Amino acid sequence: MKTASKELQKLRTMAETSLSKTAELQQVLAQIEANLSRAESQKVIKKKNEK
Repeated sequence: MKTASKELQKLRTMAETSLSKTAELQQVLAQIEANLSRAESQKVIKKKNEK
């Protein structure tokens, strides 16, 4: 999971620097942020359930 999150963050950074911030790009970036947030939440829940 760490690798996927880092890769998504890397892709997001690349997209921000290479593309103008159009509405479509903003939507894609929002989806990436949502996916990262969801993954982090799932990790927290998993850790809580393991205790």
